[in-house]
Amino acid sequence: MKFPSCSLLVLGVLVCTASPGARALPESEATAGRLVARRYAEAIIQVKGTVVLKIKIGLRALPQTERKIDICGTVIGASGLTVTSLSAVDPKSIFESMRAQMNSGPDPVELGETEFKNMRLRMADGSEIPAKILWRDVDHDLVLLAPDQAAASNRAFTFVDLNQGAESASVLGTYYHLSRAGEELQRVLLVRASTVTGVVERPRRLLLISTDVYPDALGCPVFDANGRALGICLHILDKGLPKGTVLAPAVDLAAAIALASPD
Repeated sequence: MKFPSCSLLVLGVLVCTASPGARALPESEATAGRLVARRYAEAIIQVKGTVVLKIKIGLRALPQTERKIDICGTVIGASGLTVTSLSAVDPKSIFESMRAQMNSGPDPVELGETEFKNMRLRMADGSEIPAKILWRDVDHDLVLLAPDQAAASNRAFTFVDLNQGAESASVLGTYYHLSRAGEELQRVLLVRASTVTGVVERPRRLLLISTDVYPDALGCPVFDANGRALGICLHILDKGLPKGTVLAPAVDLAAAIALASPD
């Protein structure tokens, strides 16, 4: 059974309201959140595909391991450039960090190059566009994907401009986190009020936010009331292992991505 888009938006609001920690907002803040959601809804998409990991222990190759990818992502460029969490897409980024521990035994562990199959971007309207991985940044837990140019040539992408992101954040200020529910809930847009709970300054600036308990937070943006991106939710890594979700500031991500792509 299909639901009209207005009903799905209502469902998203209801899901958020019923979530742990949800609170009633003053009408002015709720209005700002609804405007942000309306403006950027189509920029919140899914990254889908299959990842194949190849592992060899000594001279023995293990059976290839395949894992389905279905994670939220954020369109950040007019050509459809999309970012999401690297550790959620490529498990090799985690395995590589564990190489020393794995090689402590008698047989060395060798990790082959990760193979990606049928990578695609599932847009807000349900259409899917073939995509490829352009760039991976383990330090930022960031992966950048681009849609197939031929398949995307006639599409106008709604995108989040990280270059115009908010330059500062107020602890206990109200911000708005956009994401999407899973397939079982028809991937409805979710809008949550989010609070900055702390700021880490070193070795690089990271924002701690109240949405880190939600599994759909990864790869999704947080905005201020004026619609400026505060950042993207990514994993914080400790010795290569995910230890929670943080908000990587938009302006810092824009600077890193500029080194990988002119868009």
